[in-house]
Amino acid sequence: MQDQFNFAHPPFDTLTPEQRQDLLDQTDIAYFARGETLLEPGQLVDCLYIILKGVVEERHTERGEVFAQYTTDDLFDIRGQFDGECRHGYVALEETLCFVLPTQAFLTLMTDNPDFAAWFQQDLKGRQQTTAPRKNLSEFILTRIDNSNIQPAMVIDGQTSILQATRLLKTHHLESLIVAHDGSFGMLTGTDLLYGAVLDALPAGEPVHVLASFNLVSVQKGDFLFNALMLMVQHKIERVAVKEGEQLAGILEMTQLLSQFSTHSQVLGLRILRAETIDELAEAAATLGMLVENLHNNGVRLPFIMKLLASLNGQLMRKAFEFAFPPELHDRLALMVLGSEGRCEQVLKTDQDNALVLDNDLAPGEVRPYAEQFSRHLERLGYPPCPGRVMVNNPDWVRRLDDWQHCLTGWVRRNTPDSHMQLAIIADPHFIAGRESLVRRFQKHLLAAVKGRELLLSEFAAQALRFHTPLTFFGDIKQSDKGLDIKRGGIFPVVQGVRALALEQGVTETNTLERIRLLTDLRIFEPEQADNLSAALTLFWQLRLEQQLARGGDGLSQRLDPARLPRHQRDLLRHALHVVKKFKQKLEVHFQIRSL
Repeated sequence: MQDQFNFAHPPFDTLTPEQRQDLLDQTDIAYFARGETLLEPGQLVDCLYIILKGVVEERHTERGEVFAQYTTDDLFDIRGQFDGECRHGYVALEETLCFVLPTQAFLTLMTDNPDFAAWFQQDLKGRQQTTAPRKNLSEFILTRIDNSNIQPAMVIDGQTSILQATRLLKTHHLESLIVAHDGSFGMLTGTDLLYGAVLDALPAGEPVHVLASFNLVSVQKGDFLFNALMLMVQHKIERVAVKEGEQLAGILEMTQLLSQFSTHSQVLGLRILRAETIDELAEAAATLGMLVENLHNNGVRLPFIMKLLASLNGQLMRKAFEFAFPPELHDRLALMVLGSEGRCEQVLKTDQDNALVLDNDLAPGEVRPYAEQFSRHLERLGYPPCPGRVMVNNPDWVRRLDDWQHCLTGWVRRNTPDSHMQLAIIADPHFIAGRESLVRRFQKHLLAAVKGRELLLSEFAAQALRFHTPLTFFGDIKQSDKGLDIKRGGIFPVVQGVRALALEQGVTETNTLERIRLLTDLRIFEPEQADNLSAALTLFWQLRLEQQLARGGDGLSQRLDPARLPRHQRDLLRHALHVVKKFKQKLEVHFQIRSL
């Protein structure tokens, strides 16, 4: 029967062939009848149980409290392997067969195999990383900038003539030069020289500092190539300077990234930046789904995918904004996105969630035709209209700054379910285009309005408790014919609860993972709880994305079937849902929700 031991199940998949044979040599088979006690509280633990068949329940003997149920491939009592004695009772709920591994053999495997040990010693975050696929592209995305992927930077004096600089580019086969002038460094490209000489008809002896761009964007040597790509996309440039400390170390060109990245994300970024019509922009937007699937299938971690997609979606919307709104209005209003887009947590396209903040001397009626055109542009790019009409073509979401501030104050003071919903919508504003200071002032007023409003924040946080965590009384994943709604059961409680804590603490960051990090710095979370909460949320996103991709890229699908998940993913999901349950308990205590 030992040939039925499942070595494909973590953490036993980390064992070498020799270690697997040693495990089999030292493992016995034990039978337990229904209702039989396997372990009692306080009993010395001298073995680890791995269930071959049956169900075992972990319970508090005196209080009758049930902690968990274990079935095929589950193992227990892990804590007892390190503590030496059992804290709870374990009872067979049906006829059960277990592999029994002596504790000493288990500890020997822990010593001899670091990966095996890590699975037991780490929490949810560590286990999730241990079971994540290891793919070449994922490793490459995390490649750092070094001498192998940058070119030397040739620095010239700003008084160098156009003719001399052109000869230097040709002689040394360079695409760009660094210009030093008046204590600053600037970038000079072959295109700059061409435009200066031909279009501006500058004489060959003209100094090059008049052509160089001194708004130099730089990265540090040792940073990730991925981050350099993000800067190029965000700043609409094709090269960045590389520094080592304060010293210039070289130049990183987009062409070098093009030659190294095996996805087409950088090409897509360039297509968005260079689009001259909404049709060209739509052609670029249509490939976003393929990009997501490509990155996911190649093992790139979801937070990196989210970061890239947030940047590309921002570029798409910024370009659509430029197409829709005349240039003379760009400095008189600000476009902001809300919801998951505002938190930079949207991967596949969902419906539009956006608003406009206008300068106080700009009437909403003046921008209405352009706002309606912008909404049509977004629909053309694949963003369907919002069912709740949270869009700039709805006058309710286009207001002067003073009117927005008055509106925010009213929502806070009313403290009703409707006002809570409105506050939840606008609590995650992210600037896209126009004048950024308008969004900053909007957010500053919101945070000031809710500061000290304990009753409001308590009722706002209580929304995170609206949906039941899909766990059974015995601590297992609750089954349903309709599947598990991962948004209601896992994502929403974390996002809403963290959002309430962020509003309470005046945190301006809108991304949930960043909010958790900042709240940990403020000692609202213990580091271990923060790691587990972040890992749980990332797992929910990951499982949802896999389900959506399996359904043809349906960005609105929120349900998954736990029975179809691999065993290790079900284990992670169960653990993650327990993390959510504990987080809800923290919210109840922190905001005194039970006393309401």
